[in-house]
Amino acid sequence: MKNYQAILMAVVGIGIGILTMNGTIQNYIHFAGELNEMGFAVLGLMLGLLALSAIDYKKLLKGLL
Repeated sequence: MKNYQAILMAVVGIGIGILTMNGTIQNYIHFAGELNEMGFAVLGLMLGLLALSAIDYKKLLKGLL
């Protein structure tokens, strides 16, 4: 996976998790229950955290400097 893909996936995953916890996502996705909403938020945050671990930081720093 390329760095830009991992960074984009991390931003989207963490964004989905935070927006779900704020309740903003409920305007677009109607959940059947609170447990479904919590599971969706946890999965979004997990996606973001796993994508952060997929970033090649040595390559990223070399490209920035």
